[in-house]
Amino acid sequence: MTRSRGGSARSGNPGVAKGRAGHLRAPQGTIDVLPSGSIRVRVDGGFDPVTRRRIRPTETIPAGPNAKREADNALTRLLNQVIEDRHAKTNASVAHLLDRYQAERQIGDKIARTTLARDQELIDLHIVPIIGKEKAGKKPKNLLKKLYAECYRCRIHCRETNLVDHRTRVTHVCDARCKPHTCIGLATSTVRKIHFILTGAYSEAIEWDWWSIDPLAGLKAPEPVLPEPDPPSPKEAAIIVADAYRRDLTWGMYVWLTMILGARRGEVIAIRRRHWDSERKVIYLRRAVAQVRDDVFEKDIKNHIRRNVVLDDETNEMLAEYWAHVEAIAQAAGIELDDDAFMFSLTPDHSVALKPRSVTQRYRRMVRSLGINTQMKSLRHYNATELIAAGIDIRTVAGRLGHAGGGTTTLRVYAAWKSEADQRAAGQLRASMPARPTLEDPVERAKTRPSAPYEHIAATMRRAIIDGDLKPGSVAPSIKEMAATHRVSVGTAHRAAGLLRAWGMLSEGGRGKRPLILESDEPAFAGATAGSRALNEPVKADVQTAGAALLDLQLMYLADPVKTFLAEADPADPAQLRRLLIGAARRHGGGSITIDDYELVVRGHDTGEVIATFAAL
Repeated sequence: MTRSRGGSARSGNPGVAKGRAGHLRAPQGTIDVLPSGSIRVRVDGGFDPVTRRRIRPTETIPAGPNAKREADNALTRLLNQVIEDRHAKTNASVAHLLDRYQAERQIGDKIARTTLARDQELIDLHIVPIIGKEKAGKKPKNLLKKLYAECYRCRIHCRETNLVDHRTRVTHVCDARCKPHTCIGLATSTVRKIHFILTGAYSEAIEWDWWSIDPLAGLKAPEPVLPEPDPPSPKEAAIIVADAYRRDLTWGMYVWLTMILGARRGEVIAIRRRHWDSERKVIYLRRAVAQVRDDVFEKDIKNHIRRNVVLDDETNEMLAEYWAHVEAIAQAAGIELDDDAFMFSLTPDHSVALKPRSVTQRYRRMVRSLGINTQMKSLRHYNATELIAAGIDIRTVAGRLGHAGGGTTTLRVYAAWKSEADQRAAGQLRASMPARPTLEDPVERAKTRPSAPYEHIAATMRRAIIDGDLKPGSVAPSIKEMAATHRVSVGTAHRAAGLLRAWGMLSEGGRGKRPLILESDEPAFAGATAGSRALNEPVKADVQTAGAALLDLQLMYLADPVKTFLAEADPADPAQLRRLLIGAARRHGGGSITIDDYELVVRGHDTGEVIATFAAL
C-alpha cells in the first residue's frame, strides 16, 4: 500500500512546491507498507546544504493494529515540521558538525589555542567514538543523553569483559601491577564541558542553515558539583616551601612566589625581569605561558585582566637575592641578562620559559613524596583563604587573584581597586606565610655535597689538592685534559675550573700561561670518603654509598616508557638519580634533548615496587 499527500516537491523551498501551472502546492508526503509489515512515512524537505541532495524526513511505524492511524499522525507531524521549517535540513553526522564547528572557531582567533586544543581532545576521546557517525539532526537530545550515560559509565569506553589495566603500553610480562580493568566514569565537570561543546556546535549550525531552531533547546547541562577548595594548611605550606628550597633555589623561589602572588601557573612562568619593580615592590602580571602538546607559547592573560600585585618587604628582598644569583651564573657563562629575560628558566640566558606541564609534574611529585595530598592550583586557594581570614575585603582579594568581577556584579561594577588596601593585603599574607627558608651558598655546598657534574669534578680535584696528590705550585691540568679525564664537555670542565678558582685553589692563568695549583689551608681528609674519587676516575653514578642498591630503572619520555635498564645507585640520592637520568636521556634522544621531558621511575630490583619517580627539572 502506498498513499501520498500533496504534490511533487521539486522546489528548493521545503515548505512549498510549484505545480505545472506555476501555482504553489503543499510538500509531498508518502506512506509505504514495507515487506515486514511496518509502515514508512516520508516527506520531502528540500535540499541538504552540505551534500546538495534531497532531504526526506522519514519515520517508521512498527506493525500493529494502530499502525495506520499512527502513520497518518506521523505524516501530519512531518509535513507540519517541513511547512514550519522546523525539520533538520541535513543528514550530516555529528563528527562532520564538530569538524566544521572547530574550523569556524579558529577564524579570527576568537578562541584561545588552549581552549581549542582541550575541546578537540574531548571530541576525539569521548564524542566521536560514541556518537560521531550518528546523524546530527536525528533526535539530538536522545543522542546527547546516550553520550552522557556512557561518559559516566567508563572514561575509556571499554567494550571488553576481560580488559586489563596494564602498567605500561610497551610489550611486557604482566605482574601484580597489572590489574583487571575497573570502570571509572568521567568527572561531572568534564561531562559539562562536553555538553557545552555540543550545544555550542548545534547553536552555531543555525547560522549555516542546517536547521531553523535549536534542536537542543531546553536540554539542561549536568548539574555542577559544588567546589570544595582544600588549600594546604599553614604547616603543610611550610613543609612544601622548605622542601622546594632544599631541592633547588629556582624551584623554591617559584613555589614561594606562586604562594605569595596567588597567580595562575602560566602567569608566574611568564614573569620577565621587566615585570618586577623592585623599588615599588610590585609584580606586573601581563602575560601567561601556555602549552599545547609540545608547543609552549605566550598568550594574553586569562579574562584579559592585567593586574599589579604588591609584594611584602621580605619577598621583595628574596627576589633581589635570587636575581643576583641568576645574574652571577649568567656572567660566569659570559652572558649578560636583559630586562626581557624570564624570571624562571632552564637556559643560561633565561630566554626560554619553563614548560607548564613539567612544572605541574614536578610539583605533584614533590608533594607526593612529602605525603601531602594537594595540587598546584591549591596554592591560589591558600592565598585567598589566608587573605580573607586576615580580614582583607573581597574586592581586593579578587583583584590580586585576577577573578573577573570578584564574584558579584556589585563588586565588578562599583568597587574600585585600592593600592593602599592591596599593600595591607601583602603585609597580612606575609604574616601568615611560613618562615623564610634559609638559603645555602651553592659555592660552599659544592665542597661537601656536589650535585652537578662540574661540581663533582671540582670536588674531586679539591680532595686531591688537600690530600697532596696535586702539589701546590704545580701546573694544573688543562681544560681539555680535564674534559678527557672525566669524559665531559669542555664547557663543563670550564665551569669546574671556575669553581676551583672561587675556592681559591686555582690561579687565574692567562694568555700562554697555564693556571697553577694554589696551596690550601684546609685539613687533609682522614681517608677516602664515600663520595671521593681518584683524579683520573670519570664522573659517574656513586655506587659505593651506604644506601646503594640494585635498581630497576625505567626511562619515561613525555609520560611514555622508552627504555628499561639496571643500575646500582642510592635511590635517596638526587645527584645519582640525576646523572642516571641525564645519561639515559642522552642515549635515547641524542645531544639535543630537553631534560624536563624525561623522568625516571625507580623500582627495587628484588621487590619490583616503585621507590620514587625522579625528574631533573
